[in-house]
Amino acid sequence: MLDTVLNYTFIFLQGLIIALLFDQLNIIDLSKKNILFLSILSFFDYNLWGGILYTIIFSFTINYFSRGKIPVLVSIFYTSYLLVSTAIIYQLLDNVLLLIYNSYNSNYTLMIIIELIFLPCAIFLLQTALMYYFRSYLIYFANNILAKYRNQAVIFDIVLLSYVFLRFSELENKSLIASVILGVLAAYIYLITLYSQGKEIELAKEAQLQNLLEYTLQIEKLYNELRHFKHDYKNILISLEYCLDHDDLAGVKEIYQNAIVPTKSVISLELQIIGQLQNIGDPALKGILSNKLSLALSKKLKVTCEVPEQIFLDSRISQLDMVRILSCLIDNAIEAACESSNKLLSVAFFEHNNEQIIIIRNNTKEKMIPLQSLNKSGFTTKKTGDHGHGLTNIRYILNNYPFITLTTSSNEYVFQQEITIAGGQP
Repeated sequence: MLDTVLNYTFIFLQGLIIALLFDQLNIIDLSKKNILFLSILSFFDYNLWGGILYTIIFSFTINYFSRGKIPVLVSIFYTSYLLVSTAIIYQLLDNVLLLIYNSYNSNYTLMIIIELIFLPCAIFLLQTALMYYFRSYLIYFANNILAKYRNQAVIFDIVLLSYVFLRFSELENKSLIASVILGVLAAYIYLITLYSQGKEIELAKEAQLQNLLEYTLQIEKLYNELRHFKHDYKNILISLEYCLDHDDLAGVKEIYQNAIVPTKSVISLELQIIGQLQNIGDPALKGILSNKLSLALSKKLKVTCEVPEQIFLDSRISQLDMVRILSCLIDNAIEAACESSNKLLSVAFFEHNNEQIIIIRNNTKEKMIPLQSLNKSGFTTKKTGDHGHGLTNIRYILNNYPFITLTTSSNEYVFQQEITIAGGQP
């Protein structure tokens, strides 16, 4: 009877470890009740088919708790990976602790302490340490590869579920086979993630060149508009001169209303923005801001841009990284502003107290956005559900720059992202 109680207690603790590790992935808000429920599900994990049943039920539950934001195939991948890696660590530690147990003449009390206290704590701490290093690769792989390519997701899930099945089998070398399977999968995740990130950088560089080209074309377009405006302006002055010479006040008013007033909007917004962007000394940033703000204008948003004085991006920061960050934040701001009633978007870039500050502000449809949810991977208010991963990628980029902080606020239908680069130029 006691052995049965201890066995189920250990199964529950294993389930608790899996639930806590899933929470550490930071891809979903799990309440204490959610974690307890997921831990209880581990009682399915008791025999050959129970492990697979537990994994599938756990994954569907995560899908339900996330309200569908985490696809079932991706959830199965996360669950299987955590279950497999935890089982392998358990097997390795259990073999070591068994030697310790035997050296103390098989003390039963010591066995209980090892199995129910020391072993679960050791597994959790080791998994937490591994998660700290491997988490970014795991989430990037799930979000950018498995979520996009369902065939790969199915193959990975089948392989991982096969291991779950394998660990209850009677094969002599099952531990070795399982370790090889997990090692190959881990290496594949690591390598394919590096490859995908490399391709992403290449595409970002191509986009950067395209932004610069579009910026140049925009300058040429504005120059031509200015030239035509100059020609029209001379004709307007001639007409005004004629009306004034003949004391034709009605004619002056008509020319003002029909010819002068419309010219206020001919180039004023784009010219104002281009004028402000001239103060940015980095061509890449100038190109992306010009591209995105022009896009906002084409969507009939009220756009303002403030760069009050000459400024160069802090040399400690990769221009490519900052382009990726700004591209994501402004894309999100444009989409949110388009759905709002005031449709306002503003961007500012300036220096203050030896700090560089970039502010992106937009109107929102909602009075207030839940900021806590933004910290979860995959969270999005977009109907398409795409840019939640973009926000996650921003956090990964900022992890490389401890001197940069991203502050988010939302109040009274205004959403603001503020990037602060401490220290300014080194």
